Amino acid sequence: MTTPLRFGRAALAAVAFAAYLLLAHHTTASGQHPTLGALLAVVPYMAAALAMAARARHRGFALALWALGAALLWRQWPVVEARFEWVYLIQHVGTFGLLAIGFGRSLGGEPMITRFARLVHGAELALPLVRYTRGATAAWALFFAAMTTASLLLFFGGPLPLWSLLVNILTPLLVALMFAAEFLVRRLLLPPGLRTGLVESVRACMHAGRRASPPAA
Repeated sequence: MTTPLRFGRAALAAVAFAAYLLLAHHTTASGQHPTLGALLAVVPYMAAALAMAARARHRGFALALWALGAALLWRQWPVVEARFEWVYLIQHVGTFGLLAIGFGRSLGGEPMITRFARLVHGAELALPLVRYTRGATAAWALFFAAMTTASLLLFFGGPLPLWSLLVNILTPLLVALMFAAEFLVRRLLLPPGLRTGLVESVRACMHAGRRASPPAA
């Protein structure tokens, strides 16, 4: 794929993602268009779940579970339409809460980012990299916990439009800002040969997982 085509596809995907976030915020904050709001909340995740089920090791069982979930959604659609903001809450709090728990618990043993760094640099890590990856893991754990707490406080104690602004608009911006801050700190604290960030480490982890996974049945 040529560079202009790759850039064009990335730009198109970014525009589509931004449009989705703006629509999600509008339908949630305004309380209008409940059908559109429910579809925006449910369809992308059901599509992702279907794709994962189709590639699962036990494909038939996974697809049957997906079909059962789709049937339940269809049966309860009026409830989903009336309370679709709860779908966003579950997605947001569930994602960031699980990440906070995972990163935080790993600090009691081998930190999450240290584990990822071993996939890139090998089993023996330089002491500065060990210290940095522990600190980065703690920073990400605090960030994920703060996002979870803010989402819950605003949903149950604040105006819905403000909560929607956090979930649908500010969340990707804050995540990007966190990545940028981590990148700058990494460049300040580590020599060039040890500058492995979270993105590179997760990519290495996913690559290792694909090599270890058996083919789908």
